[in-house]
Amino acid sequence: MFRDLQEIKTIDTKITQLPPIVYNTSLIVGCINMPSARVADTGATAISFSYLPPYHVYSFNFQMFGHVELVGNYRVYKGILEQGFGKAGFGDDADRGANVKFVLYKEREGLRYLPSFAIGFEDFYGSQRFKSFYVAATKTFLNPSIELTLGWGKGRLKGFYGTMSWTPFRHFDVSIFNETSILLEYDAYNYRSHQYEHPKGRDVSFPVNIGISFNVFDLLQLKVSTLRGKELAAQASLTYNFGTSKGIFPKTQNPNFYTAPVNVEPLGYLREEKDFAKEIAIALCSQGLPLYKIYLQYNEKGEKTLWMKIANSRYRLEHELKERIQFLLSSLMPNNIYSTVVVVESDGIPTQAYFFLTSSLKKFLSQKISEEELSVLSPMVEALDEPDVFDRTLLYRRRKDTWMLTLRPRLLTFFGSTTGKIKYSIGFVGGPEGYLFDSIYYKCQGAYNISSSMSTVGDRDVYNTSQLPMVRSDSLKYLSSQTLQLEQLYLQKGYNLSKGWYARWGLGYFEQAYGGVSLEMLYYPVSSNFAFGIEGAGVLKRNYRGLGFTTKVKKYNIDTTYQYVHFLGYQYFFDLYYQYAPWNVDCKVSLGSFLARDKGVSFELSRYYPSGMRFSIWYTITTAKDMVNGKRYNDKGIAFYIPFDLFLKKSSRTMLGYAMSEWLRDVGARSATGKRLYPTINIERQRFQNR
Repeated sequence: MFRDLQEIKTIDTKITQLPPIVYNTSLIVGCINMPSARVADTGATAISFSYLPPYHVYSFNFQMFGHVELVGNYRVYKGILEQGFGKAGFGDDADRGANVKFVLYKEREGLRYLPSFAIGFEDFYGSQRFKSFYVAATKTFLNPSIELTLGWGKGRLKGFYGTMSWTPFRHFDVSIFNETSILLEYDAYNYRSHQYEHPKGRDVSFPVNIGISFNVFDLLQLKVSTLRGKELAAQASLTYNFGTSKGIFPKTQNPNFYTAPVNVEPLGYLREEKDFAKEIAIALCSQGLPLYKIYLQYNEKGEKTLWMKIANSRYRLEHELKERIQFLLSSLMPNNIYSTVVVVESDGIPTQAYFFLTSSLKKFLSQKISEEELSVLSPMVEALDEPDVFDRTLLYRRRKDTWMLTLRPRLLTFFGSTTGKIKYSIGFVGGPEGYLFDSIYYKCQGAYNISSSMSTVGDRDVYNTSQLPMVRSDSLKYLSSQTLQLEQLYLQKGYNLSKGWYARWGLGYFEQAYGGVSLEMLYYPVSSNFAFGIEGAGVLKRNYRGLGFTTKVKKYNIDTTYQYVHFLGYQYFFDLYYQYAPWNVDCKVSLGSFLARDKGVSFELSRYYPSGMRFSIWYTITTAKDMVNGKRYNDKGIAFYIPFDLFLKKSSRTMLGYAMSEWLRDVGARSATGKRLYPTINIERQRFQNR
């Protein structure tokens, strides 16, 4: 047995102890400048700054899937003014680029001696100044710790290239040394002849680059190297796997699973019904799960059953919520109760329920079945309606909170203004939220910008003036002030109509720019990966200051003169959703009418991760003819959401989000309408596959 265990350990070491990941100057996994066929772990995120004379390169890398690497670059031409507005404030010329790598085969996935194979596209979207296509093969050797790559490219990356990374101190005990790599590569970038190259970057004395890379605590990668035989380059990269992280701090402030005291005394003279209800309510509250109601009723055989409703305002992971319920009920459920239904409510909507047989809870308590077996025997079901008023006894009732205060930081950024490359707004958002009359949800959110550079930004794209009504491209006007602003103040009520049907209505200020009324209906059964729904809203444009509305919006003409046109906003959509659980992927298609009266379809692909992080890509095609750089523009962008509790010592459902579209335009624009049904329900039901 020990020989077998030792052999397994040796095999695992050969599989997992690969040379460290090295990011190239574009933040693509590679060597110094050249890419390799390797990628980071799923969910890994990295940002970097590269001093790459005569460029400065800011980059973002995200490993969306195990075989797909996404990278964005912002490259600044140092010393070369932007042609149109450099002297007016924009400064040095800059270029945005998007890169993607597809790994066709990963080393050690099957055949022992086969290297990793990948194809990639550099700067494949946008101005494409540095466009390249490449194929690469990478082989790693554990002893010695060497990584070799052979590749071929077309475009700026022209012809064959090769790289070598050697980590000589891989087995040292000092961490700063065991991930120090010596780098060598043949650089195949066509510096001399590429038409978009910086004039000072065309001179090449020697096409071989030499460098060294340091990894500090698996968070910071520092790299220095030669460049073109003429310059020294440097790079600093911060990396962290937000997708699989369990948090920077352990969740020491979370309550332990309930295990004691154990009381399974039957309901009767020795254990009165009201006492039992209070006991359950206190225990659930200690778990961070407020109990709203408990009803006692009898089934068709005359057996006692329970119906209870709880709210989940703390835990993001469905399995953790269910585990806490299982441990608690198995320790406190009276022996003469036949079954229990626990309805889970989120944002005022009963999203699902769990059905427990007391006999199964007893077996779990006596350790005759495992936690996994109990979970199978207690399935998720549709949220059942409250028992009939003539067939129930109310044991406990608690009203929903009318006041909960939240506060969080916010960072907003915009790229490409004629008065500067990056515009920002840093501040806080927060305010009260809760329930009125125990059923109507309200949210009041204010915002204060501590620092903002938005005041110098206009509302017209000088190069590509849009002729659409300005329903979204004037958003920066709402952010230019450093005063306290009311961004949201709305009411919403959700309904579970049974058999998988849900509905909601909303009324009020939904966001900075719009307020109005919204309706939505959704069909989303518990057992289904599909869902579909319809939604619509009528909205008015808010003034840039204060609480008033306007029915006039600006619209530019072809000659860049403008006029104010009458505007009453409306939007309506048919939504189709699909969740592919094996890949932890959500897909959404929306077909309908957008705020600028353009009609079309929007596609969204989202990947969610065990940590709770979510990364999304969207693309919208509409009838609007909005031209950008001589091409018809379709709205597109990325968004990601990071759980706030990654930085806390306790669980929280608050998310920190960031979204960025390619251009801030009016095509495909839609207003927020409150808390939408599908995300509310889907997050409560999500189960994660570790792949």
